[in-house]
Amino acid sequence: MEKNTALHSFILIVAVFLTLFWVSDESLSYLSLQLTATLLLLLVFTHRRLKPQTFKTLESVISTIAVLLIVTTTGGISSPFFFLNYVLLFELSFLLEPAIPFILSAALVLFYYLFASGTTGLASRWLELAAFPFMTPLAYFLGKIYAKEENQKKEIKNLSKKLETIEEKLTEEELSLH
Repeated sequence: MEKNTALHSFILIVAVFLTLFWVSDESLSYLSLQLTATLLLLLVFTHRRLKPQTFKTLESVISTIAVLLIVTTTGGISSPFFFLNYVLLFELSFLLEPAIPFILSAALVLFYYLFASGTTGLASRWLELAAFPFMTPLAYFLGKIYAKEENQKKEIKNLSKKLETIEEKLTEEELSLH
């Protein structure tokens, strides 16, 4: 596993389990939506102030926490916003490394299992949790395609700059010969 992937995975796992701690505490869980709003404001204010890679990491952590807080506040596994977890898998495969959805998917299944362990009817909700392993490979492959396309764009930009430099040198040589 690449160094960045391991670091990002660790950061996201910590974010998921800190969120589990937050929503498990009755006095803190009442403030979940306020925390979500505060985190989103933090994201807006830091957008131009951080380096792109640092901002991507912060954005992925805030997205993860915000989705988990919104889903748990609105009903957990039964929430009408549960689909945001699947969107999150795709978002993080585009923002970070394509392998991130594998780790995050496992962490999300554990998160929702632990969050819903005290409620009845969990067996009927396993379908939502079982969707994670099916969505993860799709997010991974789309993330790989996206990363490949981004690398190709960078390569084309670099080659264009080199071509411009070569054309300038050729023009200078032609002028010096005349």
